[in-house]
Amino acid sequence: MSPFGRLTEVFHSSPQYEATQLDFEGGEPFVQRQGDTPGTLLRIRPYKENEGVVDGAGLLQSVHDVTTNFRGKNTSDHHSFEVWFDEGKICFYMHAATDAAADKFRRRVGNNYANSEVFRVEDGHAFPIIEPDEYVAGAWLEMEKIPYYPIRHHNSEGFETDPYGEITSEMLSLDDSTVVTQVVFRPAKRSWTDGDRFKHNSVDELAYALCQGTSVGWLNPRTRPASAKDKQAAKTIEQQRGQQAFHVNIRVLTASSEQDEAEARARGVAGMFRKYYNAVTEQGLDDIPVWHRRKRKRANRLRRFVQRMSNRDWIDRHMIMTVDELAGVAHIPNAEIETPNIDWRYTQRGDRVPADVGQYDQAADRSSSNHQNVATRGQDGI
Repeated sequence: MSPFGRLTEVFHSSPQYEATQLDFEGGEPFVQRQGDTPGTLLRIRPYKENEGVVDGAGLLQSVHDVTTNFRGKNTSDHHSFEVWFDEGKICFYMHAATDAAADKFRRRVGNNYANSEVFRVEDGHAFPIIEPDEYVAGAWLEMEKIPYYPIRHHNSEGFETDPYGEITSEMLSLDDSTVVTQVVFRPAKRSWTDGDRFKHNSVDELAYALCQGTSVGWLNPRTRPASAKDKQAAKTIEQQRGQQAFHVNIRVLTASSEQDEAEARARGVAGMFRKYYNAVTEQGLDDIPVWHRRKRKRANRLRRFVQRMSNRDWIDRHMIMTVDELAGVAHIPNAEIETPNIDWRYTQRGDRVPADVGQYDQAADRSSSNHQNVATRGQDGI
């Protein structure tokens, strides 16, 4: 290819879902054991009779604990909510940064989702194993506009059906494939809508500007009066003021022995997030595939992406969601969704650990007994 052709390719390339095999170390599988992972992983077996997104909002509100240092800087821990398709089954997890947070989550999940079962994953692996011959694809989900514009949620426009019905259905794959959605969340201070220290770029300024109309034209500039849609958007944005909110990361990861399958599942799951959360304010979620046109650099980016997910790293990507917004993308579903192979709990009350847990952990021990955990924290972007 000529130098001009290469230059054209660079400037016209756009991120794509291109699954790639990863070399973690010496051709060994990627294994993240619970004992090597900071924090505590909780597995949740939901009882079908619950309020879904509404109960999710109650849970998030109850764990919104902001801590700051003497300078007022937010020092709050970050946690995660995860859905795994692994070993042919869809399971739900929460990862707590500390033992104290894990105890709180366990109590609060029990309070908000009656009859659901929550228990610590004491042994085995803390993240799905990725085999060296598997193809891996991934994506970030990001807001299309600044966070003052809310995404669609159950208290604003509402959902005709729980988005998790389509998201979990899209996660179903070959029994030896893996699909993970991960929502990392960190409490935001109440002042998140105040703008900078001089009150610039605040939610009030944005709402005011929307009501003042829009400047149009170049040679003959004039102000177009605010439309009904602008005024409605301003009203919606003003309602964000003072709301409890979280800083958020959303990631999607797929791994499969079939390259096409890994790419299809990553594209499909990310597409469901993109489809169901669009609001009348034109706020929504956009997917950014982890990609580079050069295979070696693409593999490096995907390797860092896997390590960040397994470490539950939080990275500031300027995405903030209120409790109601976050509940829509991170909640335990109910009987409304009809996806097969979900790890439901079918009996009421009782703290007995399910019979398959021992088998699950033993299988993980057998799979990983001769493998090292090579996950390290990434230091740069995608």
